[in-house]
Amino acid sequence: MADRFFRHLQASEGEVFQLGRITIIFKAGPKETLGAFTLCEAIEPPDSGAGRHRHGYDEVFRILEGRYEFEIGENGQDKRMVCAGETLFVPGGTAHAFKSLGPGIGRQLIVSSPGGIFDAFIREVATAMSGTDSSPKTGVDFRAIAARHGIEFLS
Repeated sequence: MADRFFRHLQASEGEVFQLGRITIIFKAGPKETLGAFTLCEAIEPPDSGAGRHRHGYDEVFRILEGRYEFEIGENGQDKRMVCAGETLFVPGGTAHAFKSLGPGIGRQLIVSSPGGIFDAFIREVATAMSGTDSSPKTGVDFRAIAARHGIEFLS
């Protein structure tokens, strides 16, 4: 049981998912945090990110590299530039979107609380996107998958 509390991952370690151009690396999940939170690193090329959505869990975004534009609120009326070294908290139920602005790769740590919801969503999306041969499936219904995990895409 002690290893659950003293898990040490190197920078390149974790459970890796490739969703199109975005790489998500899970560093700690509900098993390691007793359900308190999920921690992942997201690596996003310019012009990638997440469209306007909302969900019941809280999120903290810590920008490690690059510049992001966050749009907060039902119509994205609160726009914020968040750069390397900066942190943004988005409470559950708040509509939000974000995009990596470039020119280089954006990297952020994302903490979602409680744990287990965001990671389950990403796992299901990754499974749906993986084809039976060497090519990914097309026509994945992200909105239906999201809805099963309490995530509503608004745009």
